[in-house]
Amino acid sequence: MKTLYLHIGTPKTATTAIQLFCYENREVLERHGYYYPMFEYEFPNVQKYRNGHFLVCRVLDENRKRIPEQQEALTRKVIGELLDVFEQHDTVILSDEGIWNRGFFEDTHCWSKIKEELVQRDIVVKVIVYFRRQDDFLFSWWNQQVKEGMLGSSVMDWDEVTEKLPYIKLDYYGYLEQIAEYVGKENIIVRIFDRQQFVGGSIQSDFLHAIGLSMTDEYNMADAIQNLSLNKNDIEIKRVLNTIPGLEKSDNNLFRKVVSEMSGETTDDKNVSMFSKEEDQMFMQQYEEGNNRIAKEYLHVDTPMFPPVEGSIEKWNVDNEQMIRDVIRFFGTTTIHLMRKNEELNRELQVQKQHIHNIRFKMQHPVKAMLNKIKRKE
Repeated sequence: MKTLYLHIGTPKTATTAIQLFCYENREVLERHGYYYPMFEYEFPNVQKYRNGHFLVCRVLDENRKRIPEQQEALTRKVIGELLDVFEQHDTVILSDEGIWNRGFFEDTHCWSKIKEELVQRDIVVKVIVYFRRQDDFLFSWWNQQVKEGMLGSSVMDWDEVTEKLPYIKLDYYGYLEQIAEYVGKENIIVRIFDRQQFVGGSIQSDFLHAIGLSMTDEYNMADAIQNLSLNKNDIEIKRVLNTIPGLEKSDNNLFRKVVSEMSGETTDDKNVSMFSKEEDQMFMQQYEEGNNRIAKEYLHVDTPMFPPVEGSIEKWNVDNEQMIRDVIRFFGTTTIHLMRKNEELNRELQVQKQHIHNIRFKMQHPVKAMLNKIKRKE
């Protein structure tokens, strides 16, 4: 039986760690009968080990306008290559977190292609999806958008995000039911993104368990890629910076580096939340029924998928007493970065000036330059 394990995220559930693990351990996985293929196509701002991205990729021209015909042709071409892979391998793994949000977009609708090209060819498609609490997921997603910058969602404040929920699929159950129409409910594997619930204590060992394997010493655990979340004050500082008219990519890169450095140096601020406790309860209540149905129908347990948060929650306020200090730290840290960069450029300039001086001397005094060279050799 031919089987495709399709890992679709959700985003912000250590998908990069899973992908990098599979990529680094391709040979080990193959010895166990699992193949993690790498296709030759590369996409802008997409890591090469996201080997399932062709299912939801975008092909753009020089003006960043989508080219539908080329996009469709590329997706179909790689699907053909995937079918060739199945000629040699019974079990294949693909992964891309973009499938969760973009899978049913009009310009991709990859689930129709999956059913047409794979399911109807008797290839069993098993979908693996990790879920974290909707409130936690939304905050993590917003955090990343603001940190990245240069996006429409990078300037949205928390109230805008919670009101508009831009292309974020938080109705987990409803979305799973849509996917089930294409691959079968029995072929959807739901995992909870909670480090205390990971089989083996890590996302890598938990993923192996999801596909029917166990973590052993054969596997290489590469150093995790750091994707540091910003503290809440630093999010607000970066969000305001994102609104600067004419912001260039180089400017944004500097700002992102500085706020990331600041968040790495300051104490954690998990004692405050973007929601008050009452707001959080209201927000999660709208997903409670669906989450409970996932627990029963996919996880086969009678306990809630996400237990209510215990204890008091203090809501973050932009006017908190630490904010002015963090703003000062931002400008101080930025100044230091610019001064150090300026010193580096000055050193490079001095080297270049000396090099130019030496060339001029050789051109004006060729004989003297030759004698100096001979003396140095002696």
